[in-house]
Amino acid sequence: MNRKIKETVYKILKDDSRARADDNYLILKVVQQLEPNLAKTNFVNVMERLSFREISCESITRARREWGHDNPELVVDKAERARRKKEEEYFLEYSRHIPRID
Repeated sequence: MNRKIKETVYKILKDDSRARADDNYLILKVVQQLEPNLAKTNFVNVMERLSFREISCESITRARREWGHDNPELVVDKAERARRKKEEEYFLEYSRHIPRID
């Protein structure tokens, strides 16, 4: 992960509570800070050029999760409950497809 991305994500999350709950908003803010000229173009161009600028949406959300792990008191409860519910549903669905060997 680009070290600049992680630092930028941490700074945005520290200052902006909306970014803590909305990944799309966080990605927008990171792109605006790291590549202001790219952020002014249309969506298709942004998505095509992010990889050339070494910016990955996955690395941004990974940095958000790491930040949330280090700062649990600042994580938005509603978003965290929704994430845990989705994770639980995934594990339940996954467990239904595991064959039992007795």
